[in-house]
Amino acid sequence: MMVNSDAVVTRIWRRAKTNDVTLIVLGVGLLSLGFSLWQLSVPGYLTFYDTGVYLAASIHLVSGVVPYRNYVFVQPPGLVVLLSPLGVIGRLGSTHGAFVVGRIVSALVTALNVSLVTWLVRGRGRVAMVIAGVGLALLPVVVLVSTGVNLEPYCVLFILWGAAVLFGHDERIGELSSKALTGAGVLFGVAGLVKLWAIFPLLAVVVCLVPRYRRRVLVFVGAAGAAFVVGCAPFFALAPHNFFSEVIVEQLARRANGTDSLSLAGRLVDLSGFATTSVSPSTVAAVAVFGVLGVLVAVAFARRLRCDSADAFFLFAAIISIGGLLLAPETYVYYYYFTAPFLLGLVGVTFSRLLKPLPAWARRLRISPSIRRLALGALSVSVVVVIIGQLLYVTTFYSYLARDFGVASVDASRVTSDIPDGACVIYVDVGWGVIGNRLTSTNPDCPVVVDPIGMWMAHGYQNVPPTAAFTAQWKAYFEVADDAVFYGPYNAQYRSGPHTFASTVPWSPGLTRWFKLHYHLRFERFGLYIYAKDAHQES
Repeated sequence: MMVNSDAVVTRIWRRAKTNDVTLIVLGVGLLSLGFSLWQLSVPGYLTFYDTGVYLAASIHLVSGVVPYRNYVFVQPPGLVVLLSPLGVIGRLGSTHGAFVVGRIVSALVTALNVSLVTWLVRGRGRVAMVIAGVGLALLPVVVLVSTGVNLEPYCVLFILWGAAVLFGHDERIGELSSKALTGAGVLFGVAGLVKLWAIFPLLAVVVCLVPRYRRRVLVFVGAAGAAFVVGCAPFFALAPHNFFSEVIVEQLARRANGTDSLSLAGRLVDLSGFATTSVSPSTVAAVAVFGVLGVLVAVAFARRLRCDSADAFFLFAAIISIGGLLLAPETYVYYYYFTAPFLLGLVGVTFSRLLKPLPAWARRLRISPSIRRLALGALSVSVVVVIIGQLLYVTTFYSYLARDFGVASVDASRVTSDIPDGACVIYVDVGWGVIGNRLTSTNPDCPVVVDPIGMWMAHGYQNVPPTAAFTAQWKAYFEVADDAVFYGPYNAQYRSGPHTFASTVPWSPGLTRWFKLHYHLRFERFGLYIYAKDAHQES
């Protein structure tokens, strides 16, 4: 029996190539996971304001306290529903336990996103995979979101999963089936339920698929829309006016926050993923780097492009998503995690397309195998040095943001020790209640305050003095509460850039006087002030 040696060699080569792809995908995913888990052990990286909001909302949800109807919640309900298992942990066990598990889940999600990006660019070879995967795994902004619970990683997870259904196949395979279009659409719809920004990569998918699939793209769009509507329907039915106002109107009417300069150059620094770190680029450097990158992308994609390929998806997803954030009325540093997977995927694809002719040049130049091995070894050593440097230097990342975003364990313990179990507490950062196991109250009349900053959105967004009605609303909260937990003294107004009225509580002279008469300071530490109501005072 004759054996076709060429066929055997081809099968061996394909198997080896597949094994290489699998190893790289798993390797960069584990690198990301290890890096995130290591971060969890670094003091000061315990939580974000948003972490408390989403975990508290999930814990309240399993208790029958529904967003929009029972309290203000300015995001779609997707993440709250997805985190409901953590809500069960917090309800039946401890809210602190739910917090710990939530952080580990977020580390897993960011690692999955790294692996998905790496797998999506595998058609462009190992160079593209390493650039996209390792770049995303080690980007500082990933640290900022992987150690807490934020919307962006979960939204990106479903986007990349949907993209893998559409563009992750061998490009030699024929047309996508209606089943694939529907499945991908559902995943994008779930991403939209987590954060409305999913519309940006969804538009990129439409741009990619319309030239080939024409009207069949409506299957994808219809599935995405149906998933979004079905997920929103129960919450909309319970509080239609509040739902529409908080999820749609308030999001579209956002105003710039005090940390956002609104300058394009400043936002390019944020886009780099290194903003507010000790290695943050200057605005000139950021403009120069992205200018050069734009030229390289234009050159790399000047040749014919398959519109239904992963290359096209990363190109259009990066352009549309980055454009959306650069033009948005408000951004925060961590928002740019959302663009990072698309940007780094595009960078990997771009360099792979540019380097594709190099092997032929190398053969013409007759570079010896020893020199190629030396170059590969030098590259590997450089990658290891970068990783070690990141690990050694990471404790300085975001250090000045510790007051606004970090919660030290010793402070959280004071919430537990100084506030009685079952007390009615008003938090300006509900994360304190989650970490300290003092979230829920035995008082049925205790107001539910989950997102004070979100509440401001309908009242001038902290850029103008608070209205009398808004101040009266908070006075009613304090009248019922037993304790109040703030970032600073109750009579301190925070200043941020040109904005004067940046306090989380809408203080007025009258409310300040009333609070002074009815509450006393129980505990004081930088970033944590616990006030208790005087027992002898009447509201």
